[in-house]
Amino acid sequence: MKSRAFTIPELLVALLIVGILGAFAIYAINVQRATTRDAKRVSDISVMRAAFSQYWLQKAAYPLSDGAYLGQAATARLGGNGITSLDDNTEPIFLDKFPAGPSGNEYYAYRANDKGYSLMFKTERSTAYGPAGTYFAHSSGVDRLDETK
Repeated sequence: MKSRAFTIPELLVALLIVGILGAFAIYAINVQRATTRDAKRVSDISVMRAAFSQYWLQKAAYPLSDGAYLGQAATARLGGNGITSLDDNTEPIFLDKFPAGPSGNEYYAYRANDKGYSLMFKTERSTAYGPAGTYFAHSSGVDRLDETK
């Protein structure tokens, strides 16, 4: 009488197939998560660029800074006095709270001088701006050049 069980080679092949499918699923999930984080970064940069444009329209200058990490509690708002804490309610308020990056402890680096401003951010995957890497947003667009240097 013949046994109706799987043989060891058949079990190994089945486990190999399940393992390969699992690896593809994990890779696809990680790609989607990175793409979602990049989409939030691009959205955050767009919101901040709009706020700095509004600030410039009223003040004819950008808030000067040798370097600030936007999204941290100490530099939370863009108001009439520039980049200030949430406690400063000086009107007008251009951006009530700077967004933090999508990953833990990720902030956007801001620097400005009389030439303009730069918001530095990094992408993990290709976006509309180009391949993964470091980018600088400024009044004229987004590219890989820091216009404040």
